[in-house]
Amino acid sequence: MSQHRFPALKTISWILRILAWIVAVVCVVAFILFMFTDQFQQAQFQGTAKILMGIGILLAGALYMLLLYAAAEGIVVVIAIEENTRKAAEK
Repeated sequence: MSQHRFPALKTISWILRILAWIVAVVCVVAFILFMFTDQFQQAQFQGTAKILMGIGILLAGALYMLLLYAAAEGIVVVIAIEENTRKAAEK
């Protein structure tokens, strides 16, 4: 019976994990494009400003990725707590 409890939460947890890794990949690609292409030269990002903006892109992406992954793990923890509580109550 416990194998099929809360399937929507488990699905949401997996979706959040996948989104977290997609954000990480997109962030790295955006960083590489920003740092190593001249498409953004029109915006006058050069030298130190370009480096700081690149670091900002990486930090923002890493933070967002961590928040999504933490939300997914939080759902898993709540499900585990519910299962352990139910098992303890049955004993």
